[in-house]
Amino acid sequence: MRKRTISTCRLLLLVAVFLFWSQVASQAKTIGIMMTGDIPYYHAIHQALLDEMSSYFSQQNIEVILQTPLPNPMSWTNSARKLKALGSEVIITYGLPATLATMKEVGSTPIIFAGVYSPETMNIGGNNTTGISSTLSLQTVLNKVGNIARLSSIGIVYNKTEKDSIIQAREVKNFEKELGFKTVLLNISSELEGSKITGLDALILTSCSAGMCEPYLPQIVELARKNKVPTVALISGAESMVVLTFSAAAKEQGVKTAGMLRKILAGENPDNLPVQNPAQVELIVNMKEAQAMGITVPAEVLDSATRVIE
Repeated sequence: MRKRTISTCRLLLLVAVFLFWSQVASQAKTIGIMMTGDIPYYHAIHQALLDEMSSYFSQQNIEVILQTPLPNPMSWTNSARKLKALGSEVIITYGLPATLATMKEVGSTPIIFAGVYSPETMNIGGNNTTGISSTLSLQTVLNKVGNIARLSSIGIVYNKTEKDSIIQAREVKNFEKELGFKTVLLNISSELEGSKITGLDALILTSCSAGMCEPYLPQIVELARKNKVPTVALISGAESMVVLTFSAAAKEQGVKTAGMLRKILAGENPDNLPVQNPAQVELIVNMKEAQAMGITVPAEVLDSATRVIE
């Protein structure tokens, strides 16, 4: 009789433990994050987010599911569908292509984006979506480039399948008359011929240099070096190779995203959180690269740099 009583108690205890952990599991929240491939800029944003939120995730029993799709439309779409299927209550996206794919696939699930260039151009914001843009003043960029090179012919490396890349190329082209230069559009879909770079005064690498253009980046930079054409990137991650890098600060992107996530998890409607513009823009000057090309970087450019590579 005593053995039977003990067995019954053990069974009841196991049932109680099972019910307890089932209840805990049912209360757990899932956060989905889409971070395209091995892109340093997105890694830096993500790390800043984790620095802000890791303790909170642990305290609030929040599970984070990270998807790292390749930089192509099918991979972005599949990752968005997977995050939805896994029950993500909020999805964080880095970059415009990943954000657009997620908006298309996840319906009413709240989305917080970071590292998205000119979201208003693509009507991103509202409808359960908010975030922080990575928009830069391209007039400021061009003025800085004009301090290290004459501006009569500017090459723009972009990819026609990445909409933020197209937006940046168009914005640069809009300054042709005002600043007196012509643009040479270089759509990257295969290897770039050296003849297309010869004669350029500067080469601007749009944000595709961190996406579909990334595999061709070493070749592009090498061709620019041979032709003494200064290179300018509009997203960080390639600063060891290019002369100038302009980028919305990754740390601020991650911190602001974390702040929005806290509010949404606390019950705030994303529609009540306006899209934010970056307050911190980094300028990185690679003096080693500039000197190898015989480029003189004036003091006013160096003084405004957030980092100088020597």
